Amino acid sequence: MRTHLHHVGITVSDIETSLGFYAGLLGGEPQGPWDRSGPRIDEVTGYPGVVVRQAFVHPPDGSAVVELLQYVGGSPVVLDPDNGHVGAAHIALTVRDLDAVLRRLRADGVEVLSEPIVCSAPLAGYRAVYVLDPDRIRVELLEPPENV
Repeated sequence: MRTHLHHVGITVSDIETSLGFYAGLLGGEPQGPWDRSGPRIDEVTGYPGVVVRQAFVHPPDGSAVVELLQYVGGSPVVLDPDNGHVGAAHIALTVRDLDAVLRRLRADGVEVLSEPIVCSAPLAGYRAVYVLDPDRIRVELLEPPENV
């Protein structure tokens, strides 16, 4: 059976803020947000009475879609998304000109966690750095060796 990554879902605190961040970063077309509620949503989320604000960002290269979800009436718990915590996750995005992307993100007030490093195997030659999205979720930016 052949499978592929269809989308990555990220729960956020403010759908509009996150939609702007990810659409700007991916250069993709945002879709939504839409409010989803009712018995099917209650059942699939496990939160009776929840309203889920949902939006998507489709990267122009056709790669995996980023789905953003804001749960209104869901759990009040806010997780610490630090990569060192078991269960934490991050997404990694390739960029053509990492330095230009970082200049733009810094100008927009995005926190960049370090200067880029050059990776060793299995990503030998890639330049990589982590930035924080509006909810402090780590986003890894990778510049392929052929762009360096």
